[in-house]
Amino acid sequence: LPWRMNKGVKEFHLVAEPVVREMAPGFKAHLWGYNGQSPGPTIEVVEGDRVRIFVTNKLPEHTSIHWHGQRLPNGMDGVSGLTQAPLAPGKTFVYEFVARRPGTFMYHPHADEMVQMAMGMMGFWVTHPKAEHPLIDTVDRDFVFLLSAYDIEPGAATPKVAEMTDFNIWAWNSRIFPGIDSLNVRQGDKVRIRIGNLTMTNHPMHLHGHEFQVTGTDGRPTPLAARCPQGTTHVAGGQMGQVGLVAD
Repeated sequence: LPWRMNKGVKEFHLVAEPVVREMAPGFKAHLWGYNGQSPGPTIEVVEGDRVRIFVTNKLPEHTSIHWHGQRLPNGMDGVSGLTQAPLAPGKTFVYEFVARRPGTFMYHPHADEMVQMAMGMMGFWVTHPKAEHPLIDTVDRDFVFLLSAYDIEPGAATPKVAEMTDFNIWAWNSRIFPGIDSLNVRQGDKVRIRIGNLTMTNHPMHLHGHEFQVTGTDGRPTPLAARCPQGTTHVAGGQMGQVGLVAD
């Protein structure tokens, strides 16, 4: 997501709005998202940055944004009716806080969230360490993707927001086969893959032919003593994780 500096503060602007997402060639879904896309653009900052995020609501109902995993003032947490008043259609709310710890995070609504997340409202947040970190390696390739599940009937374009179990589309960054890009690396590259799961279910993730280490979960680096080579990891619904590997 583009940003500008304003007296030492990184300023971002997100617009919550209906979007059209081409999930696979020729298959377009009517979703909700941010800045014309679903998932929304990835926000990247550096540990210690003060950030100011202007959020404008162009949806047909109220919304908010919860900054999943961030340590921030209660009034900036984005839970409608609890930590802030709902953001009405046509209005703008400004979130401001310091990105206090490096890691892998997400953003999504906590306002009619069952509907709004089922419609594709989600995005990734990455806070990079300010200096060399004992638990966060420098990598050659750093990928991020969000898992989401939809129920879109044949011939329709809009997800059924009341579905709880019988989803027919499992998407990576709201894309499905054959519309998913490959993860291209060179032999010997150190690779980090950040995964966020905003579906209703847990999901095991397997990198076929590779061993990897789980280097962080839900915004927290995994201690070195707890890391070991794995072939599959389990990403819980509503949680985040990251894995690291060397392409051999």
